[in-house]
Amino acid sequence: MHVRFILPALTEATSPHFRPIKYSLFPPLGLATLAAYCDASDRVEVIDEHVQAVDTTETPDLVCIQVYITNAWRAYELADLYRARGAHVVLGGLHVTSLPDEAAAHADTLVTGPAEEAFPRFLADFRKGRAQPRYASAARTLQGLPPIRRDLIQRELYLVPNSIVVTRGCPHHCSFCYRDAFFQGGKGFYTQAVDDALAEIERLPGRHLYFLDDHLLGAPRFARALFDGMKGMGRLFQGASTIDAVLRGDLIERAVDAGLRSVFLGFESLDEGNLTQSAKRHNLGRDYDRAIRRLDDLGVMINGSFVFGLDSDGPDVFDRTVDWAVRAGLTTATFHIATPYPGTRFFQEI
Repeated sequence: MHVRFILPALTEATSPHFRPIKYSLFPPLGLATLAAYCDASDRVEVIDEHVQAVDTTETPDLVCIQVYITNAWRAYELADLYRARGAHVVLGGLHVTSLPDEAAAHADTLVTGPAEEAFPRFLADFRKGRAQPRYASAARTLQGLPPIRRDLIQRELYLVPNSIVVTRGCPHHCSFCYRDAFFQGGKGFYTQAVDDALAEIERLPGRHLYFLDDHLLGAPRFARALFDGMKGMGRLFQGASTIDAVLRGDLIERAVDAGLRSVFLGFESLDEGNLTQSAKRHNLGRDYDRAIRRLDDLGVMINGSFVFGLDSDGPDVFDRTVDWAVRAGLTTATFHIATPYPGTRFFQEI
């Protein structure tokens, strides 16, 4: 069976030099994970349109497309093309989970929510000729996850090929979080077995790693065991955390001992009203400056994340926030417009 996994770009590349930096940072690990469920006899491809051209002259038996809100129109365009050619098209991902009825018009099958349990069920049905129109995650677990098909990824096309994800979801539920909506309807945060995570790290060449987990320190027992297992590996890595996790206990020191050198922190707002509105209670009453000093003392660089446009913001929010970030000595920062993504509580409120 010929199976093609596709991550569409924001738009079809019209130039060989089309390579938006943000979207060529990391390979599509989600698709490479699902590819591992295919049979050894299958012809399997993983194509990331941000860095590769999609060959639309071939007609695979099965085409699986990952859909975000930003690439939805291109995803639908590719889905319609392949369906017209006779391929069975599966759509999944954040946007499909948020707006399944919209996506259904462009697919033979939808997979909503995390796919590690649902996709193998679909594959078994598809091979028997009885694929259903919709599959949803019936269990949330990473136990027994097969090794990611990294052999299907062209490492040289990415700025950060050594990316890895060892957990799913987040223990917190910020109202504007697009990814939180993806994990609703079941267990919202779960981890790999520590030994499996360490084995995946061992498979990665080189020294540097980038953990793409939403909250690497979100499960303290798992994180503690992971960091203990990584000590002595000689790795240096980046991960995401919260202010609360940085300030609590010694987990951040354990992370540093294991090789943490840069952390993504969601400050989001300097206004408590905004934090309350966004259900970011784990930031309320936390001393941002103390968290920064602790990380500075440990030699950890900080990428601070901020959101502009929440209800308590006035015209002074831009200068006030940036001035604070500069004074606080953040290494770098990312600033976002508050966006009501479909499926989020923020969308419902707006």
